[in-house]
Amino acid sequence: MRRGSLVPVLLMAAACAGETGTTVGQDGPLAQRLEARLVAKEAELISFRRDLHRHPELSGQEQRTAAAVAARLRDLGFAVRTGVGGHGVVGLLRGDRPGPVVAFRADMDAVSSIAPDPVSFASLTPGVRHICGHDVHTTVGIALAEAFSAVRDSLPGTVLLIFQPAEERATGARAMLASGVFGTDRPAAIFALHTAPLEVGQLGTTAGPLMASRDVVRIVAMGTGDRSAALAAARQVIEGVATVDVSRQFDGATGDFVLVQFGGGDPSTVVATLSLATEAARTRARETIAREVAALTIPSVALAVEYQARFIDGVTNDSGLVIAASAAIAAVPGAGTVVTIRSITPAFSEDFGAFQAVVPGAMYFLGVSNAARGTVGYPHAPAYVADEGSILVGARAMAAVILDRLRAGG
Repeated sequence: MRRGSLVPVLLMAAACAGETGTTVGQDGPLAQRLEARLVAKEAELISFRRDLHRHPELSGQEQRTAAAVAARLRDLGFAVRTGVGGHGVVGLLRGDRPGPVVAFRADMDAVSSIAPDPVSFASLTPGVRHICGHDVHTTVGIALAEAFSAVRDSLPGTVLLIFQPAEERATGARAMLASGVFGTDRPAAIFALHTAPLEVGQLGTTAGPLMASRDVVRIVAMGTGDRSAALAAARQVIEGVATVDVSRQFDGATGDFVLVQFGGGDPSTVVATLSLATEAARTRARETIAREVAALTIPSVALAVEYQARFIDGVTNDSGLVIAASAAIAAVPGAGTVVTIRSITPAFSEDFGAFQAVVPGAMYFLGVSNAARGTVGYPHAPAYVADEGSILVGARAMAAVILDRLRAGG
């Protein structure tokens, strides 16, 4: 997860509970076996999560986490590949009945934080903590491995579990794709969870854009004229495409918004990051910047525009998958209540969209806050605490979703 707060968006979503579409039935005996396995393994799963939490690793340094994941998958009978796109791990379980491949992605890296860790199983790594919930995501992935390995004899298809490194740097998904993460088993669909400050027992999502993507614009001034004046004019052009004020970057926004944030650069450049809700917003911003910078006339200065689209892919959910998945979740007791997210936090992003660009996919926010206990799961907040009841909720939900896709033929 890349920066920002989900609070305004998810408070809005909480008022919209219950809009989950038509409920579908689950395969009774198979679903019951999945549930029994998850319940039986809950204590082990919590211990696994606490071990990850005590030993967090930054992006690109996930050796210990990856080793723990790979060992558990092998013990459960998965075919395992390691070193995929860095420290990425891929586990494949073929069921004994024919069917499609369905994938689940969990990210593994932690973030820098010098704030005290307010749990009894606090981080033992100075300056590094799991305050974005990737330890929870990884544990849900292991929970799915436990559940589906127990029903392999009746499983109609193949479960592909992807444990991704370097999400916080927004490089891990593309690196795994470049390393052939899917191999010859291209999934029909891919799903993911991300912890959020919804109450434990709730999940949130929407059809279409869920998280903003990000572009980078770099304008270079060349020549013997007044380059400072030229760059000031170019900066004004970039500022002009913004539709969301930077002071409100953590508020929810609707429509084709553009948020502009300027970064560092040498004296001959202007560098800005654009957070965008839709492809239409991207097209307008890119074309406007190119046209208006080209129209600037500063004596003896030339301006070169470099525009990198989708520096971070964001998340855009497949509408059909969201409808079917939300109905599958609603059909399973204990899998959580799905609420509809009504807007996007402009400064909040993640790279799951790189997978979605290749395979239809959907992400759900997983509620980890517990008001009764006074804990709140704001990602990247110093006091972040994830209620561990969310592990079983997330595992039940994703098991239902994956089973539904397998039974539907993808």
